[in-house]
Amino acid sequence: MNDVKKINRQFFMSLMMMIGVVILAAAGIVLLYIFVKNENITYPVTLLIFIGLIIGGSLFKNRLDRITNMSYLVRIRESQGQPLPITQLVNFNTSSNLFKKNGFDKYQDNETFTIYYKCELDHIKKIFRNNILTVMVLIKNKNTDFYLDRIDKEINKLRDQLFKEKRKVNRIIITQIKEIDELDDKTRDMIKEIIFVRTKSFVISTINIGIYRPQHIAVMLYSNTYSPSLYYKYHLDEIRNIL
Repeated sequence: MNDVKKINRQFFMSLMMMIGVVILAAAGIVLLYIFVKNENITYPVTLLIFIGLIIGGSLFKNRLDRITNMSYLVRIRESQGQPLPITQLVNFNTSSNLFKKNGFDKYQDNETFTIYYKCELDHIKKIFRNNILTVMVLIKNKNTDFYLDRIDKEINKLRDQLFKEKRKVNRIIITQIKEIDELDDKTRDMIKEIIFVRTKSFVISTINIGIYRPQHIAVMLYSNTYSPSLYYKYHLDEIRNIL
């Protein structure tokens, strides 16, 4: 059984379990009112059942959301695309104009990384929309991991700053780019640590890119044939504009 089928089975089993609990609760309430005539008993028991259903429904929903978000990553891995050619991002040190041309501003620049960003009104969601925060991180040190606490803190500070400017963000698109010396298994595994989480009110997408100069290619885990959301497609378009 492949990973996609496993995820689908987990989702189906969880959904059936939730439906089964609801049916049992409904049957219990019906039997309660048939055999128990004392309202001092039926009312509090029914109330407890409803409270239990609310709590249980919330737990089941969280589980289904986790499985759904996991399925996005599994499907991306199942249909992984080939490395992309590099035609523009030829040098980190001279990339400032490239990002500026694509609408990015520089937020942070130090010896370890440079952060570029742009905050735009959501062009995908048409009703009750907020802003999309698109972040590009150039990691200068080849020996540094993709996921750094310092970068997370800076992005959170940026989001707080935008919130103070009354620019609410609930869509965050993050690309982390680093030059790599070799395409060994360890490096590929680090690149594959992507994130895509979508809920009713929030989306976050993170893609790691390894710039392999000897072959002039950008190595990343992505899919050309499967997209979990229009925000994911937007993310890939932004990456192609930079590369």
